[in-house]
Amino acid sequence: MPCPTRLIDIINASQLTPLQLERLARIDAEDFAPVRAKVKADMLKLGMKVVDDWLDRGILALKQYYAVAVLDPLNRHAVSDAIDPFWHAHILHTKQYTSFCDDVTDGYIHHEPLDHANRTAMGEIRALYDYTAQCYKQLFMFIDAEFFPEVLDDERLVCKHMDVRSPALRAVAVLPMNLALPQVGIAA
Repeated sequence: MPCPTRLIDIINASQLTPLQLERLARIDAEDFAPVRAKVKADMLKLGMKVVDDWLDRGILALKQYYAVAVLDPLNRHAVSDAIDPFWHAHILHTKQYTSFCDDVTDGYIHHEPLDHANRTAMGEIRALYDYTAQCYKQLFMFIDAEFFPEVLDDERLVCKHMDVRSPALRAVAVLPMNLALPQVGIAA
């Protein structure tokens, strides 16, 4: 079965608001060709064999990560090491990424890398990753385990995004604020 390419094809949209559907459509409409090209070039430099299917799956996984930020804006989330190169490549296209963030979450989606030597930060990212994995199961009918495994070893934990501050998105959050998650480090 070929990899789905659109969020709307893999998410239960029946309970989503028009605003959420608009934002998911904007994610799907993003031109990820520069991201795809950058990831491919970077992986080839590392001696990895890169096939189109893998790049397609990585782009879909990145879209899913952005969708979680839209649908669960009251909580922070952690990304897998397999998605991280795609996010980095998107961020490097600063004008495009800034415009995308403004359109999708009404503000910049900040990337905060993990310092593996910081045990407190490791625990925070662990909790956020485990929570994000549960969100994926609730929100998506398709999850590519290579890009977002349900269980991820600590050495593969890499980063998180900071809070989505959009009042409009926060007002229609699909999931409630999870007070069991670390609540520190909120971006201004």
